[in-house]
Amino acid sequence: MHLKIVPMTAAYAGEIAFWKYGGEYSFYDRNGETDYPEGEAFACLNEAGEVVGFFHFGEDARIPTVEENVYQEGYLDLGLGLRPELCGKGLGEEFVRLGMEFGRQTFSARRFRLSVACFNKRAVKVYERCGFAVEREVTNSYFKNKFYVMTEEERS
Repeated sequence: MHLKIVPMTAAYAGEIAFWKYGGEYSFYDRNGETDYPEGEAFACLNEAGEVVGFFHFGEDARIPTVEENVYQEGYLDLGLGLRPELCGKGLGEEFVRLGMEFGRQTFSARRFRLSVACFNKRAVKVYERCGFAVEREVTNSYFKNKFYVMTEEERS
């Protein structure tokens, strides 16, 4: 699958805003939310120009936590989402690695960090295959559910 990453536009954000994941994954539904910070959010398009996912980098990729001092310096935070009908089809690792490579090239990232809901075992496995490890478990201060903060170490 040939994909390209482009700056987020209002049109792309509007489409993503109404994706429905279903079941326990409906936690990730944006419910019409189209707010993405300029310069930190990007759409991922397939060869036909269709939105197949999104990435966001930096502070916008973090979650609010009950715990303090969760996000230490030295990492680029990575947030991402794959179009619902593409989830569970074996595309996750390629998609995550694409976002990481884009982060390295665009933001000179040396190591990454991401936050993922603990219940999302599929995503945790993908992130582990991409070189991430659970650093700690935290509580989302808004939803009150548990998340893992996962980090990828610097490459030599």
